[in-house]
Amino acid sequence: MRIIEKICAAADKVLAVVAGLLACACLLYSGYVLYDNYYVSESAFASWDLLQYKPKPTADEETYDFEEIKQINSDVVGWLTIYDTNIDYPIARGKDDLEYINKDIYGKSSLSGSIYLSAKNSSDFSDSYNIIYGHHMDNGAMFGDLEKYKDEKYFMAHRDGELITPDKNFDLKVFASITTHAYESRIYSAVGEDDGIQPLLDFIKENADNYVETEHSGINKLIAFSTCMDSKTNGRTVIFCYAEPKKSSGKVVPVVADYKERHAKGHFETAAPSWALLNLICVLIVLYTLLPLTHIQKKFRQMPYSRKKANTLEEKRKSMSSVPVPTADIRGRIGDTIRSLRRFHTGMIIGLVLEILIFAGSVVTFLLTENMHARMVMSDEWTWLMVLLSVLGLAADFAFFRYHRRNYFDYEY
Repeated sequence: MRIIEKICAAADKVLAVVAGLLACACLLYSGYVLYDNYYVSESAFASWDLLQYKPKPTADEETYDFEEIKQINSDVVGWLTIYDTNIDYPIARGKDDLEYINKDIYGKSSLSGSIYLSAKNSSDFSDSYNIIYGHHMDNGAMFGDLEKYKDEKYFMAHRDGELITPDKNFDLKVFASITTHAYESRIYSAVGEDDGIQPLLDFIKENADNYVETEHSGINKLIAFSTCMDSKTNGRTVIFCYAEPKKSSGKVVPVVADYKERHAKGHFETAAPSWALLNLICVLIVLYTLLPLTHIQKKFRQMPYSRKKANTLEEKRKSMSSVPVPTADIRGRIGDTIRSLRRFHTGMIIGLVLEILIFAGSVVTFLLTENMHARMVMSDEWTWLMVLLSVLGLAADFAFFRYHRRNYFDYEY
């Protein structure tokens, strides 16, 4: 009988260890997925590392120096900026339209890809109609901000930009936004054709979600920005703008001042929405404390078992009431143990309620302070509170679920 009990006890320990290992593996894999998503999302922004290679104006202010960025990637044909958005990227042009769909500007494999000019267009933007592609990122990186142009107020407030190239530079003016599909020939098949842009302009005016009549006449260069849509598999959001040759002021503009006044807003802006990974980890720690996966049976068995043990000892003490000394000393020790067990049982109830409240508080705090649709950061101004809640959860578990009298389960009288 004892051999069977030992086998069952050993099997129980093995099962607990296996469950713990599986739980750790799941947590590690989840952490890797979160980190991978974080890396892809963050690397999609135009970081300071990339922006330092943004071409600077030469002495005559009519051309820009592309030497540094060309050394990184010779396929770079320009730099696109839409003011006050996340769009501030170099433009690559590959041998086809698939080369840069999953390759970053440094030539490395990346799910966020690059901003790239259609291979059907000339690399010097000499075509009358040019189309530039970029991925839609939920955190607003790459061409993620194009989705916002569906809103009329956003559309009207973010119409200006610039396109600089090694030979020509253009002021951009957004005039239309369209939601369409990937097979719309009047948008995508017209790329690189030199049949004039008037038929396309007529189509845009008729089908645009937001549209502004051009304030200028005689414009003969059109640039479109195309990205995918979350809601539709083959859905596309396309923004159209006129491109006019940039007019020189005849003087050199200080690079730093110019950048500060007109740069796009990237993930380095402190006011950008975000959520903190450490805050989520703190919530998981509190959950693990409340329901420890490897010791859940042992932890919650203590509550009914301690009450049952106290009742059993109480009956035993009553049965010894007529026994003379020295049994009275044993009755006293039994009474101390009974009181200790009942205090422990009451403490566990208090601890359980407290842990549930701490867990609920951590979840509510996380939901109210974090936006998981935004970019991820490691910590934010609420991390100290989340760490405090996780420490309180661990402290409550230690204080109320650890019996401080040794071996009371097996104590014999």
